[in-house]
Amino acid sequence: MNDEVKEIVFIGLGRMGEAMCALLSEKGYIVHGYDTNDQIRKKVEKNGVVVHDTLQETITALSTAPKTIWIMVPSRYVDEVLAEVLPLLSNADTIIDGGNSFFKDSIRRFNTLSEQGINFIDCGTSGGILGARTGASLMVGGEKETVKSLSHIFQALAIEDGYAHVGGPGSGHFTKMVHNAIEYGMMGAIAEGMNILNEHKDGLDIDITQALKPYEHGSIIESNLMSWLSKAYITPGLLERIAGEVPTGETEMEMEYLIASEEVLVLEAAVVQRKQTRITPSFTGTVISAMRNQFGGHAILPKKNKI
Repeated sequence: MNDEVKEIVFIGLGRMGEAMCALLSEKGYIVHGYDTNDQIRKKVEKNGVVVHDTLQETITALSTAPKTIWIMVPSRYVDEVLAEVLPLLSNADTIIDGGNSFFKDSIRRFNTLSEQGINFIDCGTSGGILGARTGASLMVGGEKETVKSLSHIFQALAIEDGYAHVGGPGSGHFTKMVHNAIEYGMMGAIAEGMNILNEHKDGLDIDITQALKPYEHGSIIESNLMSWLSKAYITPGLLERIAGEVPTGETEMEMEYLIASEEVLVLEAAVVQRKQTRITPSFTGTVISAMRNQFGGHAILPKKNKI
């Protein structure tokens, strides 16, 4: 990529994609964006993104070579997008998958694309919507020279010290999968603790919004998750509207893989905890759903009956 013209295609302009495109645009990149949803395209255009009506128009609009294509779509659609994109690419172009793809699929895609002269990078992305907009955590896997040549993009999208080339093809998404497993365990523990506080708040006259302050600031469990949960608690009526059932997420299948192949007792308990909320809704389920909604904008199920 020419140092004077920093240009990239972004396919998938949902919550994360929109935020990342806006950040790149602010940092001087020419961002060509495409999404199948025309309403999303209109919305993103306001952020300085050059939006196109078709995938072909988006990729052919790039004036620099080799081309860089960032895919930010749900993992189940990646192969479908690749099938559309490949005929439009040339030797030495690069595809970056920034979603939650399974690492074995990323290795397969790397091998397949390499045979066609196309570079492939797998990038695990964390930090939620706010992180995507202000600086995310990026775990990048791929061949050293390919990653190095595009490191300016990762550095532009990452928070300070939040980008690392973690290893070879597949390692970025593998590292993100392990990150997600840790996240499941942390969220499960937080929700379990909040459920205990909730059960005893009347007997001990506990003000949970006050109890969250020391949890959130300076304690050993201080974290973004605690901050997001605190925000959920002080948002009027939010918790009361959320059902105690945690919807099945995109990463749950990967967690099942880890449970079957590794010794991950905490993760296994966290997945069982989530599944149990789909049988018996609980306040624990409400808290997990609230955190997921706060950091990732994940859909929440409306409460039907009082828990």
